[in-house]
Amino acid sequence: MAMFSSISAAFTGMRGHTDAMQSISDNIVNVQTPGYKHAHTRFKEIISEVNRTANRITQSYMGSAPSTQFFIDKQGTVEFTNRALDVAIQGKGFFVSNTEPDGSGEIELTRNGQMLNKHVNLGGVDQLFLSDVKGNVLLAWPTDEVGQIDTGETVDSLEPVRIDNNAFSITARASTTASLSLNLNPDAATGEAFGADIQVFDETGTGHNINYSFAKTATTNTWDLTATVSDGTISTSMPIAFTFDESGQIASPTTQDFEIAYTNDGGGNATITTDFSNMFQFAGDFTLLDIRSDGNGAGLLDSINFSDTGEIIGNFSNGVARTIYKIPIAIVKEPNQMGLRFNTHYAPNEKSGGISLFEADKTALGDFVAGSLEASTVSLATELNNMVIAQQSFAMNGQSFRAIDEMARIASDLKR
Repeated sequence: MAMFSSISAAFTGMRGHTDAMQSISDNIVNVQTPGYKHAHTRFKEIISEVNRTANRITQSYMGSAPSTQFFIDKQGTVEFTNRALDVAIQGKGFFVSNTEPDGSGEIELTRNGQMLNKHVNLGGVDQLFLSDVKGNVLLAWPTDEVGQIDTGETVDSLEPVRIDNNAFSITARASTTASLSLNLNPDAATGEAFGADIQVFDETGTGHNINYSFAKTATTNTWDLTATVSDGTISTSMPIAFTFDESGQIASPTTQDFEIAYTNDGGGNATITTDFSNMFQFAGDFTLLDIRSDGNGAGLLDSINFSDTGEIIGNFSNGVARTIYKIPIAIVKEPNQMGLRFNTHYAPNEKSGGISLFEADKTALGDFVAGSLEASTVSLATELNNMVIAQQSFAMNGQSFRAIDEMARIASDLKR
């Protein structure tokens, strides 16, 4: 019986160190894989039976069994890549993904934030999704047309991140307000003028430039404003006198309505209320400080990038940028207990606990780092050292197995 126990011990030792070598090989292969968490194979004794007698208890040992542990909760170094579709997590948490672009597949968690474009035909419609390196579709909270986010605490509140031109568009919106901030030189000669242009949009989304020209008058601290618009006319009575107090602050007017009739097809009419409250007459040169207007032309989604708060920013063809999704931080109670689905992907289970979602900018659990990736936690030096140990242990178990086999043959020959 002891001989068979010895054979079992040697055999299970070789088998266990074969598993250990597999873990080491996987670690070495993924030493450069973003978001990869290293694995380590441990061993435990196998107890075959317990013999109880009146005077003592004896145990028979039948070798060892390997157990591979993944250190999923270990933080890797965050490395800057400057790639728009890269994002890392610093701290706790995971990205949420789905194996199917329509959201019907398995939910998997990952720390690999190296995102890619994935073209999919769903129902005869070509669509573009944001996916991870495994091909899973990234899940996030959607936003409405003005960028408001409807968050939730469960994965049911998430949607696959779709980023094709048909998924998002911006409709044309006519301008109604503008603001102009500049400094006028108090020492300017009478008649000397300074101008600034502000772009506004008509009902069709066509852009027009309003030129505001300020001319110095003979009256102290007074300027005359004349405004013109491209492809249109302004019916507001001009020039409009602007006065400043002795300290150089604007006295009047601080706002002014401009009645505009656009002459292009469909342009329509508009009233542009312009804010002049940040006008100054300080000593120094003419200086344009700031110009703003509302409204926009029509636009399609051109590109995306991440923010450090987890927002996916859509950059549109009309120059507008707005939030289209927000990525959650996904937390499970026992991350090391999740099931391995891929080198960098894990599936929650009863042991790990369910998924809870958090906003990165409203929790201290973890942060997003845009334009970066989390490096693998594998130490190549450690794995090479473990490889030598596994090789030597396998060889010693092999020698033991051969010796026991030889003993068994000798014992068998003695019976003949």
